[in-house]
Amino acid sequence: MKKYLIFLLLIIGSIFLLADTKADEVARRHFNLKQSNDQSSIRIMVLINRNNEKKVRKIESFSRKGKNGQDTFMRFVEPAQVLNTTFLSFGYDDGDDEQRIFLPGLGKIRKISASNKDQKFMGSDLFYYDMEDFSFNDFTYKYVKEDEYKGIPCDVIEMYPKDRNAPYSKQVCWISKIDSFSYKVECYDKKRLDLKTKTIVSLSVKAFKGILIPEQMVIDNHKENHKTLLQDSNIQVNIGLSPEIFTIQNMEK
Repeated sequence: MKKYLIFLLLIIGSIFLLADTKADEVARRHFNLKQSNDQSSIRIMVLINRNNEKKVRKIESFSRKGKNGQDTFMRFVEPAQVLNTTFLSFGYDDGDDEQRIFLPGLGKIRKISASNKDQKFMGSDLFYYDMEDFSFNDFTYKYVKEDEYKGIPCDVIEMYPKDRNAPYSKQVCWISKIDSFSYKVECYDKKRLDLKTKTIVSLSVKAFKGILIPEQMVIDNHKENHKTLLQDSNIQVNIGLSPEIFTIQNMEK
């Protein structure tokens, strides 16, 4: 009887090991997708509350491969209430990203601390944590199942953040078997592990010079019955953006 139990435990352990190995392989393919050296776009952000009232914001968005990870710079250009608000993030593959925001009304640049990653970015349903540059080593993984998302065959995996300041206990990702892009992500509460707090979906994805970029995204905040729509246009990749864009000095210009 003991030998049978040991044999059974070994089989179960092997199944879990294979599942986790498969999850790692799926995640690696996703994080190894071709990336641009730099990228720019015009982004429209629409905030929709529970009464279907909308606030529309226009943003100039820039990103590039920095020395340690992906750097991001955003400048709000409409409406007047958020004009010249800027956001700057320096990506670090082996540590916390360095994020700052400039609010013209306050007249100063504020650094986002690691403990404030669960704060909303400019009233949207994105946390500052969601704005970070992530790599394979930022998570551990578990394979869930095969599934389809809008006709796309996907591998579904759970991603568990290693960062203790992450606002989620896990993220469940639908990663395409065809192109390894993550088309849907479900985020779960840090304390109530069974509570799905938000869903992030890429509604339209297009290849620019072989680089997959979402043109339309929706973030559905289930806790607050609130949504954020993101629409990118004038997308350009590998255009040789000036490093001076990604500087603290540029935030107050």
